[in-house]
Amino acid sequence: MSDDPAHVLFPSDAPASSKPPDWFQAQNAAAEARLTGRHATTQDNAAARLFPSEGTPRADQPPPAGKEGDDPERVLFKDDAAQFDAKPVKDFVSGFAASAATDGDHDRAKALEAAGEALVEDFKAAGSDAKEVAEAFDIIRMRQADTIAGPVSTEKLQAEYGSTMAALEAEGVTTADIDAARAFIRDLEIVAPGTMDSLERTGAGSDARLIRKAIAEAKRRGY
Repeated sequence: MSDDPAHVLFPSDAPASSKPPDWFQAQNAAAEARLTGRHATTQDNAAARLFPSEGTPRADQPPPAGKEGDDPERVLFKDDAAQFDAKPVKDFVSGFAASAATDGDHDRAKALEAAGEALVEDFKAAGSDAKEVAEAFDIIRMRQADTIAGPVSTEKLQAEYGSTMAALEAEGVTTADIDAARAFIRDLEIVAPGTMDSLERTGAGSDARLIRKAIAEAKRRGY
């Protein structure tokens, strides 16, 4: 299911630079549309011409769920989205930002803080379950402890990858499920640059618990 033995969810082929290219606005808009459940069925727009697999939604595209004609934000997103508890997300991202600042990388610190705000806004807009999000960040925080003494070894990552994939396949998780979760994570990275890098640093990319949650959230959003 993956060409990267180190991580299931977070392959390490993301661009290293955080500087947005000329087509950033179109790419960002396409990602925001997908994250809010509006997935294109054709590739007849400007974004699709720039990146063929990632078109923005058509105006006549039906909503992802609910009765025909319903506003996607009223169907997919919960009425209590504004009540989303942002503390778990902000606390986690702030830890990475503080570490970057301590290392003298103030640009990265600012970028991480901005990414944290973008993640919170996304979770609010998408009506994500605050409890589920908090549990996901708890998993990442626990995995972060594995990196205190240094990066997780390639051998350990490869071993976990194998055991995780075997366990997920035994549960009936499919390639399509993994691909949906990856697409969801990639779009989060677009709207909140630095997300994927921070997740990779914790070694959480092959944690079966986190993968299950990513799959569930990706499916909820229509990936």
